[in-house]
Amino acid sequence: MADKQIPHSLEAEQNVLGAVFIDPATIQTISDSLEIEDFYTRRHKLIYTAILELYNENIDIDYTTLTDRLKNKDLLIDAGGTDYVLGLSDTTPSIVNLDHYINIVRDKAVVRNMMNVSKDIYEQGFTVEDMNDFIVEAEKKIFDVARSRRTSDFVTIGSVTEEVISKTESAKNLEGELTGLDTGFEQLNHYTLGLQPSELYIIAARPSMGKSAFALNIVSNIAKLKSRPYAAFFSLEMGVDQLVGRMLSSEARVDSNRLRTGNLNTHEWQYLSLASDRLQKLNILFDDSGTVKVTDLRQKCRKLAQENRLDLVVIDYLQLLSGSQHYSNRVQEVSEISRVLKEMARELKIPVVALSQLSRSVEQRPDKIPIMADLRESGSIEQDADVVLFLFRDDYYTKDKSERPNVVDVMVAKNRSGATNMKGFPLMFRKNYSRFETKTIPQGEEESSGLKDIDD
Repeated sequence: MADKQIPHSLEAEQNVLGAVFIDPATIQTISDSLEIEDFYTRRHKLIYTAILELYNENIDIDYTTLTDRLKNKDLLIDAGGTDYVLGLSDTTPSIVNLDHYINIVRDKAVVRNMMNVSKDIYEQGFTVEDMNDFIVEAEKKIFDVARSRRTSDFVTIGSVTEEVISKTESAKNLEGELTGLDTGFEQLNHYTLGLQPSELYIIAARPSMGKSAFALNIVSNIAKLKSRPYAAFFSLEMGVDQLVGRMLSSEARVDSNRLRTGNLNTHEWQYLSLASDRLQKLNILFDDSGTVKVTDLRQKCRKLAQENRLDLVVIDYLQLLSGSQHYSNRVQEVSEISRVLKEMARELKIPVVALSQLSRSVEQRPDKIPIMADLRESGSIEQDADVVLFLFRDDYYTKDKSERPNVVDVMVAKNRSGATNMKGFPLMFRKNYSRFETKTIPQGEEESSGLKDIDD
């Protein structure tokens, strides 16, 4: 059995270098595509290094200038000698296939890099102290190599035009129907056409505005679609029993306080039983393990995606996440968190919804209506998000004086693919059911309950 050889192609490397002597202009294409380390043999690395030096110094590249540069650096012998350099063009059949030769050299280099990374991971496995850190670092190394794979960086306007026309025709055939996941709220769907794959949604508000309840309502509505999509809900603040309790209260229209105490009448027990049956059929997955690192969260989502059990991710809430490493300030850390969430949405081609707290600066203004600057560590969140929604309750600040009790205004502060609306659209919030509804609820019904707001 022959000894295994490290992946490389001597002929392809020679053909790439030889092309420079046939047509010196090809160095522009080659230098844009290949690094020095992409060449396997040392002599080819030395020759390519000298060629790049001449190119960067605007010196004409030919046999004389190249051999002279190698000789001055006392590397001509190591590079194979004069005869080897002169013979490179003879081994190159044609520069017509230059792209093919470049691809062969780069592909072999990627395979070698993956082998080296795998070896490093193997060796590091003997001294692992923290399993999670080891997995995250291994995953990062492999992902970095994978990103260097040969890809098409450019597409023609013709192919993109055809794709846009196709999508437009599909949208016309839908006759106004949604192109993303139906949130169950007509006004929200109007702005987003449903939650779209690869997009990051931020739902931001001060505490007790109903963020968690709103997110749970959206998850429940989406999970009820005919396609039975899978939704993963990461709760970093509440336990899964609290979350499911809220969903049961909302689904059964049973007062949450009565649900917690078990003081239910016969009809309410029946409603609760029916609601339980309905919810058990939904593909909603909860994680309340206190996953703190955003990279751990991404790893869990990748696993679900590999199992074809992921169509939507909801995180409650963003400020409780941490970065993959220690940062000197929180702004840098949040920048990594928002970037990873956006990358995850694009990589897995799913909508990602992250709840976010607004800063206390809202409370210090006479006008309590939130603005973008109120997002805590807002710069990166505002930049990475495709859609930013604010929830605002006037009755939270004005109490009994409010002319709009139990109304939550949903403001579309940012919408990368559509219109914004800072005036917002109203939803009725049944606080005692943790339920949002679009229809108007008789004012006396909620006021007579005497229930306190449910903190989110």
